[in-house]
Amino acid sequence: MRELVHHAVQRPCDGPDLISIIFEAMDQIPPGKVSTYGDIAAALGDRVAARAVGEVLARYPGPPGSPKHRVVHSTGRVGKGGPGEDPAALLASEGVNVVEGIVRDMAARRFAGFRVKPLLASLREEQEGIREKVFEGDDFGELRRVAGLDVSYAGTKAFGAMAAFDARTGELVEERTTDCDVRFPYIPAYLSFRETPVLRPLVTEREGTIYLIDGHGSLHPRGAGVAAHIGVTLDVPTVGAAKSALVGEVGDEVGGRAPVVLNGEIKGYRIGEGRKATFVSVGHRVSLDTAVEICEHLLVKGIPLPLRRAHDLAGTARRSPE
Repeated sequence: MRELVHHAVQRPCDGPDLISIIFEAMDQIPPGKVSTYGDIAAALGDRVAARAVGEVLARYPGPPGSPKHRVVHSTGRVGKGGPGEDPAALLASEGVNVVEGIVRDMAARRFAGFRVKPLLASLREEQEGIREKVFEGDDFGELRRVAGLDVSYAGTKAFGAMAAFDARTGELVEERTTDCDVRFPYIPAYLSFRETPVLRPLVTEREGTIYLIDGHGSLHPRGAGVAAHIGVTLDVPTVGAAKSALVGEVGDEVGGRAPVVLNGEIKGYRIGEGRKATFVSVGHRVSLDTAVEICEHLLVKGIPLPLRRAHDLAGTARRSPE
């Protein structure tokens, strides 16, 4: 039996810092004015990030004196505030009419004149560029290893894990873990910018290795999910193997496979059933047929074995004391 190799990777996890821009926008709201989570998200470049803005303001303390009380829900309902804070009272002290926790003069008080970088707009352009570079054929030579990549979270920290299996014997041969502070919240269709910084240090240029990534590849609104992003930017063979569908219509199952159609094309397959299902799509340098065959061969209770091991490994790293 081959000796299992385990590495704890200590490298910077660099990536886009959307959290700082959210606080920068919030600080621009003048006294006596309010903005909604959606207003800040629009300034960032995509209103779909409204929920993420709310979660960032609730989870991160921000700079001292941050005017979180000036950010309200679209209905005018004020937020909960931090320990010992009364957002409604703070707004009232600035002349805002708040009745039973609702801003009653939203039209007059609403501020949307933010001057911040529309980061999400530029990230969408980056995804579209990645989509154009995805190669959907087999370009990995002789298959020697299949590695799973997954991320687990604890508060504002991310824990990444890689588990590699010998493609011939099915033996676990290598494990790698790393961690970093998260500076990009979860936003639908932008997962790659949250997870690539923590997963990137776990990828090595080893010939004959295919990486299965817990996320989508080309089965994505812009054709560039996290599996495509990592595959193209690091030029390694990747496969998207997600637990749920993000886009597309699932067709009838035949032989354990159900096609997922997006814009009239089959862009992925669902293998397994119900909660024990995996949505497989092309990442980069692996054809869809090969991607599905590999995942089916390694499927254990609906999840490919390398991903199941990477998931458990990331969870262990998250629970381990520093």
